[in-house]
Amino acid sequence: MSSRIPRFAATAAATAGALGLALALGSATPALAQTASIDPSTLGSESLGAIMGAAGSVPLGSATGFIGSVGSADFPLDGEGSANPLPNAPRPVDENITTSEFIGVERTSDEYEYWLVTSAAMKREVILEVVPSRITDEGPAPVLYMLDGVDALEYNSGWNHQARIHDRVREDNVHVVIPTGAYASYYADWDRADPVLGYNKWETFLTRELPGIVEQGLATKGLETNGKSAVGGASMGGQAAMHLAATYPEIYRGVMSFSGYYSTMDALGYQSVRGTIETRGGDVENMWGPHRSEQWKRHDTVSHAGDLRNTAVYFSSGSNVAGPADLEHYRGGADALSMIVGQVLEMGVLEGSKAFEKALDRAGVDYRVDYSDTGFHNWPNFLKNFGAGWEHIKPALED
Repeated sequence: MSSRIPRFAATAAATAGALGLALALGSATPALAQTASIDPSTLGSESLGAIMGAAGSVPLGSATGFIGSVGSADFPLDGEGSANPLPNAPRPVDENITTSEFIGVERTSDEYEYWLVTSAAMKREVILEVVPSRITDEGPAPVLYMLDGVDALEYNSGWNHQARIHDRVREDNVHVVIPTGAYASYYADWDRADPVLGYNKWETFLTRELPGIVEQGLATKGLETNGKSAVGGASMGGQAAMHLAATYPEIYRGVMSFSGYYSTMDALGYQSVRGTIETRGGDVENMWGPHRSEQWKRHDTVSHAGDLRNTAVYFSSGSNVAGPADLEHYRGGADALSMIVGQVLEMGVLEGSKAFEKALDRAGVDYRVDYSDTGFHNWPNFLKNFGAGWEHIKPALED
């Protein structure tokens, strides 16, 4: 069934769900929280390794075990409101927007085009980062939709500035489309508008509106799609990508997720989703209502693993062991608590990925998963596995 390859390395970026878990961990382990005053840029590899080793030796048993000891009760988050303010405010609702369409290329930067489009579902404008296929002699191309992590910046997506995805698919006949501005939204349809995170109907936008908008925009350049697409993402975006692929197999032939978490119903999944939203100032119940509601269940991909049976599936996870890329990443200016956040988050990702693997096996779904010997929740870890994920799903877009 599975083509498991458990030794591929991975490394990641300090994103979403980690923060809620890390805040909880910080409040539960004051000695670790004190490391927030340490500047990793002043430490050598040996000192950094010692800090991470100490964090890893905290007697939690496992990330899931730690959360499970508290249950699904809410952790107290430090302070009031957002621990990490939004980098930009969500675009406002405009009741005059009643159509979903390509408005124009707002500007270009290197090989990226920034498209201004409208969403009737969200009654707002959306900025897409687009890299049209640069292959001119192979006919129409498939579309690869890539979803960002928690901050989902406009004009500055992680898939652009961290991943340089245009270089990673340069030799492939594929159009890359990156929706931006989906701050801490899980790319979901929310039950209610949130005072901080705005009016979110991302699932409707991505599945019902965006494919047609992309075809409109490409047509203005004399380009076409071949009618096939895939979706991918990291962290929050990886979790959303897996849900979308399972829910809309008629749209997405392939999915790749880097350090996502695929259950919304277990304690760790709930706390990571809640932490992502509430540390950005939002109210998690504005998304899907109280935990264990029907919408929470609907987004629990572990419970619906069989819906991926005809999809090319790839996912990857790091570990709780620091590698050279992690040490270099955290010497770049993050505080030591951020290292522990990244470590604990990826511990949870690893456990969640193994649970998802078991669910796929039970459902008879073919897939590829890569477990890394090292790698925390940071962009270097995500990107080590991008090539493996893309090569795994690409054939599904070509047949």
